[in-house]
Amino acid sequence: MPPVFGTYDLDVELAEQHIELSLKGDGKRKVYRRQVNDDEVTKYINADRGKLIVCPVEPVNAPDESISEHLLIELERPLLIEPGSTDTFYLKFPVEVGSFLVDPTDVERIDIFTLTKPKYTLYGPPESGIICKWWKSDVYSTAPEVDRLFEGVLRVKITNNYREWMELAKLVFGAFDMKIFYNDHAYMDARLVIEKRTIGETSFNARKPKGMHRAVDIYEAKGLKKLEKSYVIEWGFK
Repeated sequence: MPPVFGTYDLDVELAEQHIELSLKGDGKRKVYRRQVNDDEVTKYINADRGKLIVCPVEPVNAPDESISEHLLIELERPLLIEPGSTDTFYLKFPVEVGSFLVDPTDVERIDIFTLTKPKYTLYGPPESGIICKWWKSDVYSTAPEVDRLFEGVLRVKITNNYREWMELAKLVFGAFDMKIFYNDHAYMDARLVIEKRTIGETSFNARKPKGMHRAVDIYEAKGLKKLEKSYVIEWGFK
């Protein structure tokens, strides 16, 4: 069977690792079924045109998109960066997968699922901090190999504009600004600019890498206008 990530006709069966997904039926009446381990979803779909796109999505939607709009990645080992310098490194991030019905006029979300076990943490003080999806990653000098349905590759270009050495133990990213791409794995390209000891700004590169596909933007699919272009880290990096 074909791998899970891709664009398919409205008559398909997919299976990879612990994921089984199908869209089958005669005429307009079709049945969408998806099973991930013991979690199963079945929906009726009335459609005779368009495509099914299955791709990675912003990793803050499963199990409940109302919990958080931010991803916090904790580093396995802290990273120190000298003042006035720029460096590039790689992290891993959790993969969530979305199924979408796409035609020339509309994008309709069918389903979102993940093989990961979602965890959350508080970033900032209890009275004013934010709830974040939590993930832990080592730091890599080159793009690491990943289990493609479980984790993706996040490239980070960091610039320290502060006058002192900075130690990073965690990074926070706003999902509203994320730009996700994929081929055989999910990929994002981010930037962190440190301005003060406890303040920095994260943003994402929207340019599509060669040989990769642009994932469906779940916020645009919801019809939401994107005003945020970056996320300001307010409470430090430790």
